[in-house]
Amino acid sequence: MADAERQAIDVRKNMARLRAAREAKEAADEALRLALPAPAPKKRSRKPAR
Repeated sequence: MADAERQAIDVRKNMARLRAAREAKEAADEALRLALPAPAPKKRSRKPAR
């Protein structure tokens, strides 16, 4: 029983660590996206003549 509790505690610690890493990555990605200029809209290509 104690082993199951210890394993559950380890799982919760790992999930918290992974959540913190994911949130930090998302914040860094958002900061990078805001720092870069907005992508220019692509022009539509003309269909080739037959």
